[in-house]
Amino acid sequence: MGIGVYGVTRPSDVNVDDIDIYYNYTPNRYTENNIIYKVSDKDKTDMISYNYLPDDEQINGNENILEGLYNLKLPATTFNQLGIYTIYIKPKSITLSIIDCSVLSSLPTVKGIVINSSDLTDSLKANNALQGFRIEYINDDGTKSRNTVRYVVTSNKVSPVKDNDGTSSQKSTRYRFDDAGSLIFLQLSPSSSSDVKANTFPYIGKPNQTIIISNTFFTPLVMEIEMVENTIDTLTDFVAGEQLKDVQKGIITHYDGDRNITKQFNQFEIKEETGDVPLFEVLEKRTNIDQTQDFNNIVGEV
Repeated sequence: MGIGVYGVTRPSDVNVDDIDIYYNYTPNRYTENNIIYKVSDKDKTDMISYNYLPDDEQINGNENILEGLYNLKLPATTFNQLGIYTIYIKPKSITLSIIDCSVLSSLPTVKGIVINSSDLTDSLKANNALQGFRIEYINDDGTKSRNTVRYVVTSNKVSPVKDNDGTSSQKSTRYRFDDAGSLIFLQLSPSSSSDVKANTFPYIGKPNQTIIISNTFFTPLVMEIEMVENTIDTLTDFVAGEQLKDVQKGIITHYDGDRNITKQFNQFEIKEETGDVPLFEVLEKRTNIDQTQDFNNIVGEV
């Protein structure tokens, strides 16, 4: 008896606003270029668009997207050079600072970090809007701490309160849930000690440290796109398509399937200086197209 295997991959229905797009360009495979460009928010919405389910699969007449299938367009205003573009599509990230590292007043065993809601977009300020987001840390020297990540378990609006910690007369700042608060308390995973070392806690950050918050809605994608002068169709037209040779002018003209001029060449011979013996036959690409070599006009006149 066979055992069924269930799929675990969930197609993404990520919003375009939750995507960042970067790219670099090199004219060929022999030139190295490490300059990275970021696509603006305006151009980003022009590049990526949704696909929707067929009309008979829509629910209550609403447009529901087909998860995991998006259209990618490359605007000619940006991607207009022959060569190789490497495009990197990743979850959108936000850089901000930790306000405090503390605990909840009602749950002193729950540790977390506190951030300012003003550093977030409106859609991320609601309670638990950051649930599942990834957090990465920036070191004091400005470099990112590699392979150190934490994930948000809960995110709730809070306000600070002064609590006596029970061991001294000094009061420490803790936080309580407050839907009108301007701060957000993030409970992270992992943040609790292990059974092996009960007094050792995972690093969750420190006050005033810079962190990077990004969503986990989809897996980052890298694609290489090469812009070329010719396609299979244009090469086929050049090799096996229609052409004319103007014997008097020495012009060879190539046409596409609609008999539009695609390329023109000057054909001539180079001979010895002292005689008429030809040394070379030359096929030189013309930079200015002779429009008098229209196929229909010439063939129609014969």
